[in-house]
Amino acid sequence: MYGTLKLFFFSLILFLSSCSQIKYTSSENIPTYFAPKKHHSRKASHSGVRRFYLWGLVPPQHTVDVDNELQNDGLISAARIEIREYQEFMDVFWTYVTLGLYKPVRYEIKGYGVKE
Repeated sequence: MYGTLKLFFFSLILFLSSCSQIKYTSSENIPTYFAPKKHHSRKASHSGVRRFYLWGLVPPQHTVDVDNELQNDGLISAARIEIREYQEFMDVFWTYVTLGLYKPVRYEIKGYGVKE
């Protein structure tokens, strides 16, 4: 009984102290702005998923280049960039079923820009 309780508290502390982090950066391939800009009227959107393992410890951080993602959608300049992180129902389900050993995190990048 005492060993089970000890294991439970150890797991709880590990689960609460672990984290998953996605870092959003710019590689400066195209000009990017968070504020609206004139003539940036074409809407672009990109979605992706990053997978974390062992309560978010592996890998400690994922990096997403925002301007590369929008450039792949055909933009040569982007403004009014919005980033949203979320988990769908099945993502949360798998996180709980595996007790945090596997955790997918989805992201969506939206922006308005000038296309080629």
